[in-house]
Amino acid sequence: MKINTLMALGAIATLCGCQTSNQSDYMQIGYGPSFDVAHAQCEMQKGSADQGYIAIGSPGFVAGAGIGNALGNLAAEDQYMKNCLILSGWKRAPHGQGTAAVAAVAAGATPTPYGIARAPGSWINTALLDWSDANNKCVAGDKAACASRANLGAKLRAAGINPSPV
Repeated sequence: MKINTLMALGAIATLCGCQTSNQSDYMQIGYGPSFDVAHAQCEMQKGSADQGYIAIGSPGFVAGAGIGNALGNLAAEDQYMKNCLILSGWKRAPHGQGTAAVAAVAAGATPTPYGIARAPGSWINTALLDWSDANNKCVAGDKAACASRANLGAKLRAAGINPSPV
């Protein structure tokens, strides 16, 4: 019985212990903190997704319930990290594209706020930021920025948002 339990625990550790998370796995999809800051904030809070368990029965049943709970908690933590990083402006990159995005940022290119697949509604955030930039330039006397501000303002008002300077 002990051998089976040890083999099961060894298999779980092998499968779950190799998973890492670094910036090359993610791409920036919006405005927010740097990856390190966002990852640290999410990492500190991911334990809140864990759930406890109570198991009464034979030692094998209790061990199985513990292993099942641990696997369920790992899945919940992974989903929490995914969602938390999306809220912070980072998304898991499609295979092979994260490294290119990191290299572009390291070269000084501004990361695109759109990414590969935007979250629904994210155009509103981007349009508001673009409207604010255009408004500041228009106030400074840039006529092209005034036209851009009017165009963005019309799109935002059509979506039910009335932009105004802060």
